[in-house]
Amino acid sequence: MRFFRYLSFTILLFCLYIVPVSAQSVFNINTPPEYGLTAKSAILIEASTGRVIFEKNADAREYPASMTKMMTTILSLEMTRPDDIVHISNEAAAVDGSSLYLEKGDIMRMDELRQGMMLVSGNDAAVAIADAISGNVPAFVALMNKKAQEIGAVNTHFVNPNGLPNPQHYSTARDIAKIAAYCYRNKDFRQIVNTKEKAIHWISPNKTVTFDNTNHLLWTYSYANGIKTGYTDDAGGCLAASATVNGVTLIAVVMHTEDAADRFTAARELLDYGFKKVSLKDGYRKTDLMHTVHVHDGKNATINVTPIEDINYPIISGQDNKEYSIKMNIPRYVDAPIKTGDKVGTVDLFYDNKKVAEIPVVADSPSPKGFNIKSLCYNIFDHISDLWTA
Repeated sequence: MRFFRYLSFTILLFCLYIVPVSAQSVFNINTPPEYGLTAKSAILIEASTGRVIFEKNADAREYPASMTKMMTTILSLEMTRPDDIVHISNEAAAVDGSSLYLEKGDIMRMDELRQGMMLVSGNDAAVAIADAISGNVPAFVALMNKKAQEIGAVNTHFVNPNGLPNPQHYSTARDIAKIAAYCYRNKDFRQIVNTKEKAIHWISPNKTVTFDNTNHLLWTYSYANGIKTGYTDDAGGCLAASATVNGVTLIAVVMHTEDAADRFTAARELLDYGFKKVSLKDGYRKTDLMHTVHVHDGKNATINVTPIEDINYPIISGQDNKEYSIKMNIPRYVDAPIKTGDKVGTVDLFYDNKKVAEIPVVADSPSPKGFNIKSLCYNIFDHISDLWTA
C-alpha cells in the first residue's frame, strides 16, 4: 500500500511538472508566438493571397541556405521537360556540402535529378540543373535573380543555385515566403515537396537509390505538405514550411535558428497559430464562373471554359478584412486545336484593389481543327468586331 501511495504521489508531481510545458504550447497557438520563437527572423502568410498573419524581423537580411533550391526547382519546372537528359559535369560532381553523390559522366532524367535535389538537398544536383538549363552557373543565376524580381522578392540576391554560403547570396523571410508561395502554385512543385521518400533512378550507371526528405515536418505534423529545409553554419537552421487545414494553406518561413531542430518546432508553432486565425469565406464556385468561347477553325464551334478551382476568400481574425473582388480575363475566341485542360485565360483575385492571386481558366472539352459552319460564322463575326474595337 505504501508503494502505491508513493507511486501515486510521484505521478501527481510529474503531472504538475509537465502542465506548464503544455500550457506554453497552448500559449503559442492562441497568441502571437514572438516571445517563444527562436528564429532570428520569421513570417507566416496565407498562401493564396500572400497576406501576412505574423512576422518577426521579416525584412532582415539572412542567408537562405538550401531554401535557395526552391528557385532552382521552379525554373527547371518552367523551362525543361521531365524526360530531358542531363549529363553530370565535373563541376557539378565536385560541389561540396549535402549531396546526391553524383559522379562525372552520370546520366539522369531531369525529373529524377530535380526530385533528388529537393529530397536530399543535393548541392551537386542544383549545379547540374543550372548547367543543363543555361550552360553554366552564372547564366542560370541571372535567371534566378530575374525571376526573384518578377515575383517581388526585391531584397534577394543569388550567386549560386544551391545556397552555399556567400556574402552576396542573401534573402529575407518575407522574400522567401513570396518565392515559396509562387512555387507552391505549381502542381508539380507541390507533388515534389510533399514527397516523404522516393527511389531516384540513374540512367547511367543503371542504379536506383531511395532518399528521404530532409523536411521532418512531413512525418511529425499531419497537416504538413512542404516545402524546403536549409542549414549552414552561417545561415543556422532555416525552413519554408507549408500546411493545409480545411482548405486553408499557410506558409511559414523561419530563418537562423541556433539549433537545426528548432526550425521545425518554430514552424509548427507558427502554423498552429495561423490555423487558429484564418478561415475561408465562400466566394464563387468554379461552375458559376463557366463561360463559353468561340473556336476559330475548330470542329466544335464553341467550348466551355472554367477556373480550375473554386474561389474562396481567406479571412484573418483580428485584422481589418477589406473587400475581395475578381476579374475575369477570358478571350472572346480561341484558335483550334484546343485540348481539354488547355489554359485559355485567368481569374484575378483582388484584395483591397490589389491583385493577390491568379487562377487559371481551362478548356472543359477539346476542339480539334476542322470545318464547322458555325465556327466559320463566328470567325467572320469576331474579326469584324475586332476591327470595330481596334
